[in-house]
Amino acid sequence: MNSMDWDGIRFFLAAAETGSLSAAAKKLATNQPTVGRHINSLEESLGVKLFQRSVKGLSLTEEGKRIHEESQQIQSSVVKIQRTVQAESETISGTVKLSLPEGICHEAIMPVLGVFYKQYPDIKLQLDLSSSSANLTRGDADIAIRLFRPKQADLVIKKLGDMQMGLFSSDEYSRNFGSPITLDELKNHRIISYGDLLHNLPENQWLLKHSDKTLNITTSDSTIARLKATLSGCGISIQPVFFKRANNPLVPVLVSEKIPSHEVWLVYHKDLRHLSRMRVALEFLSAHMIKILSP
Repeated sequence: MNSMDWDGIRFFLAAAETGSLSAAAKKLATNQPTVGRHINSLEESLGVKLFQRSVKGLSLTEEGKRIHEESQQIQSSVVKIQRTVQAESETISGTVKLSLPEGICHEAIMPVLGVFYKQYPDIKLQLDLSSSSANLTRGDADIAIRLFRPKQADLVIKKLGDMQMGLFSSDEYSRNFGSPITLDELKNHRIISYGDLLHNLPENQWLLKHSDKTLNITTSDSTIARLKATLSGCGISIQPVFFKRANNPLVPVLVSEKIPSHEVWLVYHKDLRHLSRMRVALEFLSAHMIKILSP
């Protein structure tokens, strides 16, 4: 075995996670030949073949699967070392990587971001609004707001409240198409539902159950796209109830109906709890979200 290409571990993990050299290159902000070169070097140093290559992309070999598991542990150790070093020389400055749902970011956090920056002008927030859950153990994010309770042992979690969901239309829709008075009448109205990724969420299944699929005129996994479509008068959609506060044209529909809600959790890695920039970001997010979610 030759000397280990430690940087190759990073490229290997990205390729294993994304399933292709091009996607790994995009994730690491580099180019495909560089990714391929590092993986080839790692395979040579280890003396094993890590991937099966095909037109469909990359798949791990049996040796690759074993090394992938060990590599993830190495990466977690490296992230922990970096966090320890940061904690020893920390001031209230630096970057906090925050992963959160798109709708909560746009409708709850962005309106008060200016207040946060007035208090902490030297902190930079890096926002990740992707629909997939960032891996906090791997360092993909420092803090996450999630709509489910995480189960990993190395995470600190705090329940912020319950996000109540409701049916909404707009003034324009009401003028053009009226508004359902009973749940059965919802089947006569145009609806805006979730896309393929979020299709199975309980509130979306509730909406599909009580509506006519031929009148399901718009689908999207983007909360903001569904909100804008509703505000423009396209149809009736399910939105978090607190959205109404910042969007007066939203018209509540069938308010007595009980629609499945979501628990909202604040999550961070235990190694970060002593960082001052983390502490102030956590306090700010916690206080504001608890206020937003309160009935």
